[in-house]
Parts: sequence; structure tokens; C-alpha cells
Amino acid sequence: MRKDIIYYLWLQCVFGVNNIAFKNGMSFFNTAEVFYNASEYDYKICDCFTPNIIKKLMNKDLSKARKILNDCEKLGYDIITYDDELFSDKLRAISAPPVLLYVKGKMPKLDGKLSVAMVGSRNATSQGLNAANDFAFSFAESGATVVSGGAFGVDTASHRAVLNAYGTTISVLGCGIDVGYPMENIPMYEKIAENGAVVSEFPPGYPPIAKNFPLRNRIICGLSDCTLIVQAGEKSGALITANDAIKEGRKLFSIPGSIFFRENKGSNELLRLGYSAAIEPNDILNWYDTKKNNLNYFAKIDYNEKVEKIRKPIFVEDSVDSTSDFAIEESKPEEKPIKKIPTDVSEASKKVFMVLSDEPVTTDYISAKTGMPIHELLSALTELEIFGYIESVVGGKYIAKG
Repeated sequence: MRKDIIYYLWLQCVFGVNNIAFKNGMSFFNTAEVFYNASEYDYKICDCFTPNIIKKLMNKDLSKARKILNDCEKLGYDIITYDDELFSDKLRAISAPPVLLYVKGKMPKLDGKLSVAMVGSRNATSQGLNAANDFAFSFAESGATVVSGGAFGVDTASHRAVLNAYGTTISVLGCGIDVGYPMENIPMYEKIAENGAVVSEFPPGYPPIAKNFPLRNRIICGLSDCTLIVQAGEKSGALITANDAIKEGRKLFSIPGSIFFRENKGSNELLRLGYSAAIEPNDILNWYDTKKNNLNYFAKIDYNEKVEKIRKPIFVEDSVDSTSDFAIEESKPEEKPIKKIPTDVSEASKKVFMVLSDEPVTTDYISAKTGMPIHELLSALTELEIFGYIESVVGGKYIAKG
């Protein structure tokens, strides 16, 4: 690693996260090493630090920074600093950029190409999850990078769709990368790192404290040209990311949803306020293409002709009243016993695997058999598919692999 990384780690220990004073200080001192070697007088004439920050800056002890560096080297993580090309001009431009990012995998070059933040409710409806799947898959096919937060619901559906399209996605965590929160998504993070990156501004071992997640949302927004709110309720955390996009002057899109589901109230409210509707992926791809004509090919293709090909529905339609006369009971295929149960997956994944055979079944059927909520089922299916125990087939159904 570069020699000056130790000084950036020291700066992170001084400024913490979401501190605009760091960016102001870098504009004055230009490099982390000069920042470190400056005197108290230098810090005062900079006129952008509080007395408490100046006191911290005068502590030149690098032992904590060295420990973090050693931890990263042991874990195989890269450290991308504020002045690194891979940090991207997009992220540097926000009002309070991070001092650095810890990275597992390979951080893609984001400048000069489209990157889209996709966020939404952890408790999204099946329509919301399918919308995330469709849009993310299409973005990946176009060559765009999808940025999200690794949470259950919309985040997981977005990441997973990109993996299915063999595209590039970035997952921004609100804890140390090695902590891997939520635990059920650790197999997905491993897969993301193969062709993209799992990143965090929190050092290894840092716990997933609730206050971290609103702070990391500014990074999701900062790494992206625009933010897409897939589905958000009135108090969804995704609206924090929407607010970050507005504050930073980034383009904001929202997918319209049914007025009969409270899960759409927040995302629909954004449309009422005048922010842009995204009815199909082309709405975003064409918006970007007018500014940067470097997408691979998707903007030239009719979405309606492609949608059946690219869409891999992983959730069934919600019913406003599943007990009504219009609810159709799915014919249930005969279950066939699976003799060999995988031992290297979670208990939830084992439970799902027990339901599967060589007869294709829908997630509705699996959920009914296991009694698992949709976000847990999604994580289990992701883990089983990544480890090669199951595969998705036509119609959004799943089978166990022999």
C-alpha cells in the first residue's frame, strides 16, 4: 500500500465520519502528509477547525492507524483514499465525503460511466422487489454500475439481479466489512466482491450501530450519478438517501407504485413533489445518454421487447386481499425428497432446500411451506443459488440441482 495511507487513516481517526471540516482542510493542505506534519498555527490559520478538532490534530500518534492498516492487510482489504482515482470525482464532490473507503473486491472506475443508486424498503412488496430486479438487471446489461446498501428487501434484490446479469455492483455497508451485516447476506457479499466491491467507511470490526446507516446513505448517493427510489413507505430509510440526492444536486427518480399499498406512500410522494418518474429502465438510461454517450447498447433497444427476456421474477404478485374470490390457489407439485442436505449453508437455507426438488416451484409455494417472510426467503435463495444447490428457471421458479 502507498506510504501516505497511514496519514489518511490518522485523519479518519481525527475527523470520524460525515465531517465537512476534512474536505475543507484537504483544500488547504492538499496532501494527507502535509496535513499530518502541519503545526498548530497552520491548523488555526486554516480557519476551518474547531478547538476540539485542533486538539486531535495535534496528537500525532499513529498507533491506532497502524493497527487498522494491519487489520486490513490481514483481511485482504484495499484502502481507497480521498485523492485516489478510484475514489471518483462523484464522491469527492459531496459536501462531506469520507476520508477513505475500505474495500473488499475490486472497486470499479466510476467516472465517465453511469452508476445508479438503487434503494428502497426492507419490507418491500413483491411488486417492489420485482421492479428492483428488472431495473437492476437492465442497468447491469447496459454496462452501468448499481450501488446499494446490502440491506434486506430492495437492496438485496438489486444486488442479486446484477449478479444474475454478470454485472458490477457496489454494496455500501454501515459497519466494518468483516462484520458482514446482515449475516444472511454474507454469501452475497462474497459474490459481489468477485466482480465489484463491498465498501465501508467504517474500519474492520466496527459494529452495525443504527446511526451508521443514515450516514452511509450519503456515500451510496455520492458514488452515483442518480438515485432511484424503487419503493419506499412514508418513513422508509430510503427517503434519507433521496434527501441526500436532493441536497447534493443529484438527479432523483422514483418508481410509481399502487396507491393501495402503504409501502409506496413515500416513493409516490416524491412524484407528487415533482421528482422524475422511472417507468422503465430507459427513463434513466436515456437521461444519462443525453449527457454521456457511452452506454453499451441498451438505450437503443426497446424495453418492451427485452423485458420478458431479462426479467427473472423472484417474487409473486401481492394481492390486496388474498382471501378474496379473486385469489387463485396455486396447484402444488408433488414434493420429492432431497436426500443430501447441504451442511455449509445457514439453517434457513437448509429449511428452504428441504422444500425443493426437481419440480419447479414458486416463491409463494416455498414461503407457504416454510412459513418464512419474504426477506428471509430471498436471503436463503441467494445463498443456495450462490453455492450451486439450486437454480432459477423460467417463470421465476426454483429447482434443486441434482
